Amino acid sequence: METIKEHLNILIIEKDHAYMTGLGKALAELGFSPYSSALPEWSIEQLGALKPHLAILGPSVDGESCLRCVHKLKIIDPGIPIMISCDHGIFQGGYDSMPFEGIHHMKPGMDSHEISMSIENALTQKAECLERPDLPVLIGQSQVIKQIRKKIQKVADKDITVLITGETGTGKELIARSIHYYSLRHQGPMVKINCGPLPDELLESEVFGFQKGAFTDAYKSKPGRLEMAHGGTLFIDEIGDLSLSLQVKFLQVFEEKAFSRLGGTQDKLIDTRVVAATNANLREKVREGQFRKDLFYRLNVAPINAPPLRERNEDIPLLIHYYLNRYCFEFKREMLDVPERILIFFMAYRWPGNVRELENVVRRAIVLRDWDFVLSELNLENEEADDSSENSNNNHLPPFDRRDMKIQRLLSDDDFSLKEATKAYVSEAERNAILDALKETKWNRKKAAQMLQVSYRTLLNRISEFGLKP
Repeated sequence: METIKEHLNILIIEKDHAYMTGLGKALAELGFSPYSSALPEWSIEQLGALKPHLAILGPSVDGESCLRCVHKLKIIDPGIPIMISCDHGIFQGGYDSMPFEGIHHMKPGMDSHEISMSIENALTQKAECLERPDLPVLIGQSQVIKQIRKKIQKVADKDITVLITGETGTGKELIARSIHYYSLRHQGPMVKINCGPLPDELLESEVFGFQKGAFTDAYKSKPGRLEMAHGGTLFIDEIGDLSLSLQVKFLQVFEEKAFSRLGGTQDKLIDTRVVAATNANLREKVREGQFRKDLFYRLNVAPINAPPLRERNEDIPLLIHYYLNRYCFEFKREMLDVPERILIFFMAYRWPGNVRELENVVRRAIVLRDWDFVLSELNLENEEADDSSENSNNNHLPPFDRRDMKIQRLLSDDDFSLKEATKAYVSEAERNAILDALKETKWNRKKAAQMLQVSYRTLLNRISEFGLKP
């Protein structure tokens, strides 16, 4: 550890020079090499040039700046350990709720021994990240994302089948990779099969492999994805698109833990964990006879649902800021600000392509250096979505040009806070949605609750909170 200490580049991000000097002195006494220092407002390029192995955020760094620094550092190095000297209140639910791995609490008043132990513990986790460089990042601080992280931690080390459901672009593959990353099979491969784009014949040979001479163009034997996943995780994407004939073959593999290549005569045993994903409603497909009931129950051991972005609006500013930092750094462009009118529109937009669509919009804005296309192209898609989803509770969301006076005041305030504006908009959108539903049902609360897809008790609580009256 002594050699590591001498070559370790610790970065202290802090405004208070006295605190920085004192911490630097304590680190020197512990045998750590000279530290680097930076201010919270430094760019990714400036921070990256210091090539830190570990970062410490001091107590004077406010909550918003702290979160921005975490984003920048994790874009530079996803595995970098970050020690935060105190809880600024931005990590609701504790440090486990952070959208990144490697966040550590540096308690105020720690003695030299405690500081040294904390740094060594952080570096141990850093070493584990270097062994597994494909660190998955599930970004979000909403309650639903916190629940997904908890589910991942619960099922990851249990060698059971997981079925991930959700719309396109919600991050199903990211969840699957997280399960593999934290599983006991993490040192084995994660092999993906996409059941959507290939016809049955090609998909079967891709999955099971084939022996030389099995068909006309089989000039040599080829292992399939099942063999490649031995000792690791097999990720079956869009399993709802499997034909009934292939469903039978997959079921046999899951039950017997063995298969044979096309044209082969010998069974091969497999040792792999199965994680499947689909954007289809498999229960509905089972009722319609399009998906085998026995295969569905074989897959649905530990279900996880990836929520659409419209159901976790509070994560939108966090995602926007992360992607802005990431792609401005990647494309070597100046940081692009998000106008308030664009943010408000983003909070009201339905995001049919979910997080993937938001990521692509941010990338395009960075390349064009302009957000005007958002109001023309995405607003048109929003209007088309209104016309095509008559029964959706999203129809009750206020249109883009309806702005509450409270939000207007927030935007014009000298102490404008993106976080406060977001909360105000979400609250007002919820209030308007409830009020519209109540008016449409002539204040029949049970019908309104069904329309909004919330419990009756939740609706009554919201009516009371917002002070709504007929």
